[in-house]
Amino acid sequence: MDDAHPLLATLAARFGAAAVVSPADAAGRPISIGGDRLPAVPLLRPADTAEAAAMVRLVHEAGIALVPLGGGTGLAGGQLPASGREWYLSLERMRAIEELDAVSRIAVVQAGVVLQALQEAAAAAGLLFGVDLGGRGAATVGGLLATNAGGERVLRLGMMREQVLGLEVVLADGTVLDLMERVLKNNAGYDLKQLFIGSEGTLGIVTRAVLRLRPAFASRHAAVLALHALDALPALLTRLESGLGGMLSAFELMWPEFLATMTEPGPDGAAPPHRMPLPGARPQEAPGWVLIEAEGGDEAADGARFGAVLEALLAEGAIADAAVARSEAERRAFWAMRNDAQHIVRRWQPLVSLDVSVPIAQMVSYVDETRRALAARWPAARLLAFGHVADNNVHMIVTLGAGTHERCDEIAEVVYAGVRARRGSISA
Repeated sequence: MDDAHPLLATLAARFGAAAVVSPADAAGRPISIGGDRLPAVPLLRPADTAEAAAMVRLVHEAGIALVPLGGGTGLAGGQLPASGREWYLSLERMRAIEELDAVSRIAVVQAGVVLQALQEAAAAAGLLFGVDLGGRGAATVGGLLATNAGGERVLRLGMMREQVLGLEVVLADGTVLDLMERVLKNNAGYDLKQLFIGSEGTLGIVTRAVLRLRPAFASRHAAVLALHALDALPALLTRLESGLGGMLSAFELMWPEFLATMTEPGPDGAAPPHRMPLPGARPQEAPGWVLIEAEGGDEAADGARFGAVLEALLAEGAIADAAVARSEAERRAFWAMRNDAQHIVRRWQPLVSLDVSVPIAQMVSYVDETRRALAARWPAARLLAFGHVADNNVHMIVTLGAGTHERCDEIAEVVYAGVRARRGSISA
């Protein structure tokens, strides 16, 4: 895109130099943790909803496609340009937490607010925000809404859709929809805000939101479980949910290749960034590993219940072994291993990353089937699988070595074939 496009000068004159980043200056800006970068196209940065609406209207009238850009924490490529002629719009100058009402337990925020900032503001008021994920330090509220993000607490608190009371949205022609309701029970006709959650910016750009907050938990207990067999996974999830009395917040499945990537030296001999949760164990000793976390209101009672449930599972033979976090540092170490997407990118490049959702009962067969299909087509193919399970999500990381990116569409077809057969879906 030519830096001299007349609309750029118009936008800069009207909204100020900070509102427009030229193609030359925008080029190369990271837009995903997978290494994708912004092409040489304009990047617009409105300071408020009025500026966003005016910019969107002017770009629309000029016949230019506009891609909303969040925090760049995705791996699925949803922010990549389709033609290379699109312009981008970022709400990074709209990071205000406008209101946090601890009595009503709501937060009114601009869409550029970073998840971690929202979490910290809620925590300071004795509250929490229901969505959490590894990219919390960069992921924005707007991006979470656009992808209907789930993350680590979906099992307990639901996806982004369940956290939203109201939205403000700018449509393609610059019209601003005020859907900023502040109540949980709202049966007054169509729930229009739900159309925009998960739409990835195709129907409009969310500029502000009213978000639901919850009372903070007083206790957290985590463990990594070694499984005897993957086919017992649904039963284990049910057993934990019932045994913990509704306290189970996270249930993260990791195949052996995932733990090997995180805890074993790489091909170049580089030291791994993480240690096995069970000292002396090897990732391949179990067909699968599950990171669980329970959260409640009484540290002592919750800890006793957590331990009793794990002891019962071991006695019954439902799990092979368990590593229980004995401190906050150990709990954080478990999660750091699970969430280290940057290390996956470094170790597995070149890679294709796809997020899918399949029924829990068919998740293991789907991964096995996909692994075989990839190997049959490309003998050098490697698959790294891990996922939240309880929300049906599994992350599929594929590398063929040299030529991986050139075969991205073919890889996607193989990965999606089993999803379609199981009436699953894509995720983000």
